[in-house]
Order: sequence, then structure tokens, then C-alpha cells
Amino acid sequence: VLPSAVIQTLVLNTNSLGDGGSEQLAKAIAGHPHLTTLDLGQNGIGDAGATALAEALKLNTRLQRLDLSGNAIDKDGAAALAGAVAGSSTLEVLVLTDNYLGEAGALALADALRANTSVKELHLKGNEMGDAGVTAICEALMSRACDITFLDLGNNSITEAGATHLNRLLFQKRSLKELHMYMNDIGDEGVGKGVAVLAGALRNHGALSSLELGYNPLGPEGTKTITDLAKFQLPKLTTLKLGWCKVAGGDGARALSDLLLLNASLTHLDLRGNSLGNDGAILLSRGLKAAENSKLADLDLGYNEIKDDGACALAQALKANPEGAPRELKLNSNYITRFGQVALSEAVDQVFDMGGGKMTTVHF
Repeated sequence: VLPSAVIQTLVLNTNSLGDGGSEQLAKAIAGHPHLTTLDLGQNGIGDAGATALAEALKLNTRLQRLDLSGNAIDKDGAAALAGAVAGSSTLEVLVLTDNYLGEAGALALADALRANTSVKELHLKGNEMGDAGVTAICEALMSRACDITFLDLGNNSITEAGATHLNRLLFQKRSLKELHMYMNDIGDEGVGKGVAVLAGALRNHGALSSLELGYNPLGPEGTKTITDLAKFQLPKLTTLKLGWCKVAGGDGARALSDLLLLNASLTHLDLRGNSLGNDGAILLSRGLKAAENSKLADLDLGYNEIKDDGACALAQALKANPEGAPRELKLNSNYITRFGQVALSEAVDQVFDMGGGKMTTVHF
């Protein structure tokens, strides 16, 4: 059916295809005249399956998005896919998240990117690439005249050596819209104070709309560095993810409060798992009380050890500033009792009454 069918998007995510199924599928899609999107994520595909698909994709002249996330592709499969990427003039989105490319696979992919002029989105989280692999990827992207708009290098054990080349890339490629650096040990001390260097590279980045730094040990000082950047120097930033970044309830929470007060572009702010406690929630509520940002849609304060005092402070902030109330306030897995829940429920009713019918939902 596939060779003659007018199919543009084929999604077979999580179907246990394995190498055998991938090899059969490869025969069906080779040279397919209509296929533009292929999603084979989480299918147990290894090097043999990836190699068969790569050979098929060399004959495809229309594919724009390829998703092979969550498989078991190692260096040999990565090298085969690199050959297909190098020869493609249509592929724009390449998703290889959570595979096993390693340094060798990253080097092969970097060589392919130097030859490729179409890839704009690169998803490489969780591939154990290390500094050498990340450096090669960054150098390849810098060598290209074309733009890169999405880059995910999360969970790749990047240290100062790799971060140096990443920062050079960020200085050069000002078209980047999304940067994901989840779990890379970027902090406010050691390795050249990585967060300060990263912030310097992103300063006045006019296109960046999403920044993911979850599970990096920013600490209070690093948090302040990022919030200072986000307040005035990233004019299009709408999503900031700082979950599990060791913010705590003092200076880090105070910096976040200032961000809520002064930033006018954020729509999503993720602060889960930062041990904010009541003190941090009270500080954040001060920013919410006077915030002029009416765009905030999602504020996630889950897993922060917030109790009733913090909940009541947040409730008072919602009542005082219904226009600035987030549409979704997430307080999952805190220590809020019925008392705090009632206070927040009453605040939601007042936001609706005073905010012209604005709906705010609180999640406990």
C-alpha cells in the first residue's frame, strides 16, 4: 500500500518495529513521492534498522521531518543516517533524542551537517555525546550559512570545554528560537561559572522564545543571572524552564519575583522542585501582586514544599492583581491543606469577578 499511497505523514511511534520491521518499512518508503514526515520514535530500532532506513531516505526527495527518538541507535546507525542527512536538501527537522550516538556518532553527524543546508531543528538530548561530540556539532553549525532555529543538547555531559564552543555558536546564530540545555551541570560556580558565560552569549538575543535549563544547579546566584537576562534582554522570550535548579527561598526566589514583576513577554514559567517553601512563595507573590504581564498562562510551582502560609500569600496576590493572574497555577505535590486550598479557590472566584470573566485554574 505505502509505495503508491498519497501519504504525507506517517506516525508509527511506539509500535515495537525493531530492526526487522524497520527494514521492511524501509523497502516500502524508498523513493516515496509524497512522504514529508516520518515518526518512528520508541520502536527499539538499532543500527541495522537505522542503516536500512538511511538507505531508503537517500531516495526520498521530499522528507522534511524525521523522528527516531527513544530508540537504540549507536555510532554505526548514526553514521549511516549521517550519510542520508548529508545528501538531503529537504530535511528540516531531525529528532534523535535519547539514543546512543556517543562521541563517534556525533562526529559523523557533524560532518553531515557541514554538507547539509536544510536542517533547522536539531534534537539531540540524551546521547552521551560529551564535550568532543558537542564541540563538533557546534562547529559544524557555525560553518553553515543557513539558520538553526531549534537546538536541544540536554543531558549530554557538557563541561566547560563543550560550553565554550556552544557559546560561540550562540553569539553567531542569532536566529535561534529555542535552546534546551536540560541536565548539563551548568551552575553558578566551577567550570568558569557556566551560567554567567551562557547568559553573556544570549544577551540581546532577539529571536529566542524558549529557554530550558531544568536540572542544572543554578543556585540563587545563577538564578539571578538568568532572571536579569530574561527581564530586559530577551524581548521575545515566552517560555522559561528552571525546574530543579536549586533556587531555594531566599535571593533566588527574590530574583524570580522581580522577573514576574518586570517581564512583559513570559507565558510559561516552570519552577518545579526548587525548595521554595513558604518564604519563596511569599516572595513570588509580591511580584505577582504588581505584575503588568497579562500574558502569563502557566506558572508551575509543583514540588516546592509550599504550605498554607505560602498558599495564602499567592491567593492574596491573585486577588490584588486579577489582570496579571496566570491562567494555570500549578501547585501539585506541595503541603497545602484544606485551609490553603479554600483561600486559593476564593481567590479564583475573585479573579473571575474582577478580571472580566478571566478563568484561572489552580492544580493541587
